[in-house]
Order: sequence, then C-alpha cells, then structure tokens
Amino acid sequence: MGKIIGFVSLLCAYALGFSQVKQYDAARLFSIEEQQKDFQYIRAKLEKSHVDLYFYTPKPVFDAFMDSLYNSITQPATAAEFYHLVTLLNSKIKDGHTMFLPNEAATDYFNEKGKFLPLFVLIDKNRMYVNMNCSLDTALYDGAEILSVNNVTTANLTEQLIARQIRDGYSLTYPGWILSHYFKEYYSFSFGHPDSFIITFKNRQNAAQTITLHALPKDSIKLYKLAKYSSRLPATNDGQGITLKIDTAGVATLTVKSFEKSIIKNIYNQDFKSAIEKAFSTIAQNNISSLILDLRDNQGGDFQNGRTLLSYLVLEPVKYLYNSLESRNISPEKNGFKGKLYILINGGSFSNSGIVSSCLEFSKRGVFIGEETAGNKTVVYGNEATHILPATKIKALVTKTKYIIRESENDGHGVIPAHYVVPSIADIISNKDVVKEVALSLILKEK
Repeated sequence: MGKIIGFVSLLCAYALGFSQVKQYDAARLFSIEEQQKDFQYIRAKLEKSHVDLYFYTPKPVFDAFMDSLYNSITQPATAAEFYHLVTLLNSKIKDGHTMFLPNEAATDYFNEKGKFLPLFVLIDKNRMYVNMNCSLDTALYDGAEILSVNNVTTANLTEQLIARQIRDGYSLTYPGWILSHYFKEYYSFSFGHPDSFIITFKNRQNAAQTITLHALPKDSIKLYKLAKYSSRLPATNDGQGITLKIDTAGVATLTVKSFEKSIIKNIYNQDFKSAIEKAFSTIAQNNISSLILDLRDNQGGDFQNGRTLLSYLVLEPVKYLYNSLESRNISPEKNGFKGKLYILINGGSFSNSGIVSSCLEFSKRGVFIGEETAGNKTVVYGNEATHILPATKIKALVTKTKYIIRESENDGHGVIPAHYVVPSIADIISNKDVVKEVALSLILKEK
C-alpha cells in the first residue's frame, strides 16, 4: 500500500526514538577531505536519483549554489556543523519528502544522555514566544517574547533555522510549524547541546530581562511538561486518532489526526476505514447538515486512507492523482455527507493531507479555514531512497517519484484558505481554538 508521510512520523521513529545507545563523540572533527567527499556523495545521489531536482530552482542556479557550498568547506568541522551546511539545500530543492537527518548514533545518544533547551516555543515569522516553560525557572512566563538565545537574536536564529527546513514549494508554513513543535531538537542539530542557555526576553513590564536556563534531559523536560501543562496536552488515548463530536447545535466535528495506518493502529488503537465508516454512519443517523473536518497537524500517510475519506465527502466523482499506480477515480459513497463542509488546515497539513485538501478544493467542496497547507496542491514527491553519507553518517532521503495532484500549473503553494486565521500565542496558551470558532461563526451565519 502506497503512502507519503510527513516529517513528524519520521522524526518520531528516528530523531525522537530510543534504541541501544553507544558512546558518541560530538566534538569529533571531520577533515576537509571527508566533508568534501560526503558533499560530493550526496550531490551525486541528488543529481542521479531525484525525480525532479530542478523543478523549483533552475539547474544553473542550483549548480552554482552547490558549488558555493562545496567551496565553503575550508576547515575541519563537527558533524553538526556539516549538517548545518548541507541542510541549506532544502531551501533550493523545496521538496518536503527529500530531507536530511542527523547521524542516527548521535540522535540516539543525545535523546538518552544529552541535554536540551527546556522550552516549547511558538515561531511567528521571525519572532519567538514561550509556549511552555518546562523548567523550574519562574521569571520566564508563558507568552513571553524571547529576544535572543545564547546572544543570538531570535530574528537571526529563526532565519538560520527556517532556511534549513524542508518545505513544499514556496510555502513557509511547514518550516514554521516544524520549529514551533521541535525547536529544541533543531536547535541542537545545528548548534549542539550547551549546558545552559542565556535567554533574553521581554518581561511583564515590557523591558528586556536576561536569565540563564540550565539544559535538561528529555525525560526531565517531559516530566515538567506533564506536571505543569496536563490540561493543555492533546489526548493520545485509545480511540483519539479519528474522533467525531456533535455539539448541542447539531454541528459535527470530525478530526483526523493522521492517514498513516500504523499511527492510527498502534497509537490510537483504531482501524482507519472502520472508524471513518462509523463516523459517517453516525453523521447520517443524526441528520447533520454542517460538518467541520479538522486536518490540522495531519502529516499524511497511506494513500488509500485519503481516498476513503474523500469518498464520504465528495458530491461528484473526483480524480485522486493522475500519473501513478495510486491514481483513482473516487465516486461518492451512498452514506456520504452531502451538507455544508468546513475544512480546518494549517502548516502541519502535509503530504496526503495536502492531496485530500487539494481534491476537495478542486471539486469546490467546502470552505477552508486556517493557514496555507504545508503540502503543495499541484504536485507532491515521494517513494524515498535512503542514503547514508560515508563519513558523517548523515541520512539523506531522496524522492524517486513525482505524483501529479492536479493537471494545472504549479504556483508553488498549497491550498490557501478562504478565511486565513492564525492563532496567537495568547490563544494557544489559553487553549482557545480561534480557527474552529471562525468555522462555527460561519455555520451560525448560514443558519
């Protein structure tokens, strides 16, 4: 069964996983020659294997950029420093399924024995705010704007990290979404694991204040998070991957957290098809006329599950992909939903969520609310081949297949919502779902 999954599924299995940990020397320096050979290795793999390497960046421009990166290798460097260099390719490739992951031994080692910044943050363009403070410090409050980290301004820091993030086309919602969820990991990938962090932020009097936060192991950060923020954490219990809720006004909300079969089965103890069938049976039995479909933070997964969901939503046959074995003509299910549809999307709606959103938009089915999808609405890449760089052991995933979602010109963007709504840091820390509130207000106006 085909699938295209997003960054989070890979990160959970790779960068956040734990396995047999061996000693790792983060300070080891790789020679100029070793770095050059690694760079030549990945350049050759990209040029030979990537299905459409120059789609967003013309070959002369891409080659010149590759040459400039190669020529910048002028001194020995650590694996993290080399990773900081090679990930600049992401901003030129612009294919969210081609990516570079750090040395697996390094991530295993640091996940168990390393220390990290004990903060969860919100990235809003080039600004950074405290979402959750998972330390004992009491001065740094939730919602505070961070001005600098270890004497690097947040504008500079976010610019550096976003430039190195994967993305589909020209949309930058995905890089911002990734950093807002995994800032401490990506900071460590590029800047290492300092014992402490000098944080300058705006205090409650709107004046700059500087504190020192001690770095903490991941298990300690997790304990503080559970102790301090249990009311804000999303449910991960059995049966919470695909949920249907009907409010007193007769409005149904169907939340689909993933299209990935293994995630729905192993984390949420559900079967995708039967859960969807049950949800739409309940919708029909209750004569629901307004449905909110929540695809926010859905990273994609199995093609078939995307097609299953679409079959219950479309009013007329729709084409799902055009040029592969996964291409299908999807006909409406007899028990499908025929009322008003409102789709919630954001920068975490990637991969198969982008395909589903694109099919719904193309068939003029539903009103989109939230942020631009991370997944491109016209083309998506997948079927990755894995390559391990010889010296640094950085893992490179290079896509081999191009999937056409729409037979139209690619503008490099995802689905753009009719109602653009971005939650503020105040909304997030107060658990206020402003995106869903807009959907409910639109439904109320319709009624």
